[in-house]
Amino acid sequence: MNQPAASFDIASVMGWVSDARQRFDALLASGVGAAAPCGLADEDVMVATAEVESFGRIVDGLRVRMAGQVAALSAAEYGDEGLSKSQGFRSVQLFLETVTQASKKAVQDRLRLATRTHTTMSLVGLPNPPQFPRVAEALARGDIGVDVAAVITRRLTDVATRTGFTEQLEEAEGGLVSCAQDRVGGFGYSVREVDDLAIRYREHLDPDGAEPRDADLFERRFLTLTPHCSGMTRVTGMLTGSMAGIIGAALEPFTSPRIVSFQPDPASVGGDDGDDGSDEGGDGVLGDAVTADTRSAGQKRADGLVQLIGLGVKDPAVPRLNGAAPTVNLHATLEDVTSGRGVGWIDGLTEPVPYSTVETLLCHGDVITTLFGEHGQVIQHGKTRRLFTTAQNRALAARDGGCVWPGCNAPPSWCESHHVDGWLSKSHPGGLTDLDNGALLCHFHHSNVHKTRWKLTIRNGTPHVTPPASLDWNQTPRPCQQNRARQLPPGHHSPGREVDDQLRNDHSSDTG
Repeated sequence: MNQPAASFDIASVMGWVSDARQRFDALLASGVGAAAPCGLADEDVMVATAEVESFGRIVDGLRVRMAGQVAALSAAEYGDEGLSKSQGFRSVQLFLETVTQASKKAVQDRLRLATRTHTTMSLVGLPNPPQFPRVAEALARGDIGVDVAAVITRRLTDVATRTGFTEQLEEAEGGLVSCAQDRVGGFGYSVREVDDLAIRYREHLDPDGAEPRDADLFERRFLTLTPHCSGMTRVTGMLTGSMAGIIGAALEPFTSPRIVSFQPDPASVGGDDGDDGSDEGGDGVLGDAVTADTRSAGQKRADGLVQLIGLGVKDPAVPRLNGAAPTVNLHATLEDVTSGRGVGWIDGLTEPVPYSTVETLLCHGDVITTLFGEHGQVIQHGKTRRLFTTAQNRALAARDGGCVWPGCNAPPSWCESHHVDGWLSKSHPGGLTDLDNGALLCHFHHSNVHKTRWKLTIRNGTPHVTPPASLDWNQTPRPCQQNRARQLPPGHHSPGREVDDQLRNDHSSDTG
């Protein structure tokens, strides 16, 4: 099947498309086209993928050309007799959305690319060449796809708006198209790689354009928090390169696989008799699997962003609201708090939060909690001495060394003080706050221990985590701390001690 000519008329396009459709319909009717490409060698699958994609690029190029043709026949000089308005549509975009059933974005992308690659006719009947003729020709022949054509024309348009369509710009267009067409062994440059090269061309042709472009981007920055019907909040926005770099660098430690995490206590890996920990009493291997962090990278970034903001608002230099630091106002009834169920309400949010969130905020944080009685009267407003003091937090930092959850390496400055026994529990009535009832947890693990069936306890002055029965039916408590200076249990010694003893014995035998 021959390709349509690069400079074609509507009749030739319709004939080619009709012929291709008839052949494809015949293939489907025979039942061959419905079969999966099973049994093909790797090379055959690779060739078939390239051929199908080549055909798709031709069709995509025709879509762009037809969008440009519709736009030309619907130009303002035609008035109400233009194609779109004569068919009852007020714009070319709405006409194409209805005829093609393509999305609004897809139609906009086609029209934008068509304005840069479509050949128009002048008032005297002579053709006006497109702004980027080499891109238009390669797109029509299917040598490049619409994505590659879009990035090339977009980057070079940035230059043309400041310098005009110069010879250097034409040379850059030719170089980029040639690079995009280059394929070795069936492999070519990706869209991202072509875009990176186009950016380098842009900066070379217009070295003075970076400043005004950055100023324009800076004016387009924004950040929006939109409540979602599910009760969550959608965060959308646009950041400049420098802003994104700061946030990306701050969040990288939360997702980087190269961050060294805390390893379980050696005492939990093996028994006292020096075995390898494979017996029923050993929980080293099981502990690693049970306490593994299963969050996705996106979830880690979300938790990290909240944690960083929580730390940042404590800085005295942060702007204050009526003289007060940023504070979360939580409303809950006394009955819900004492019964351990129900919901709470946070100012500014339309959806309630569950009791586990109320419990987490009661446990730690700059939260002003308002307790309401049965008839709506305010029973308590504000914080009490239930929060750990500064001296107690320093003592917890010295004891725990950071977030005590196994595998978490959050330092003490990133952590929140957790009441091991709840603030209103029977074992600590009235909100008793002391070191034997406290442990440091990062924001995620603090929220997680309140929302899940994990238990955090203090045994012999050391925090222990106990997994739910669904993960460990023995529910073996696992000691957890980041403090490297803590003493090892009896019968265990540091790995270097055997070497020191051996050297000491060798030295004694030599001198004796």
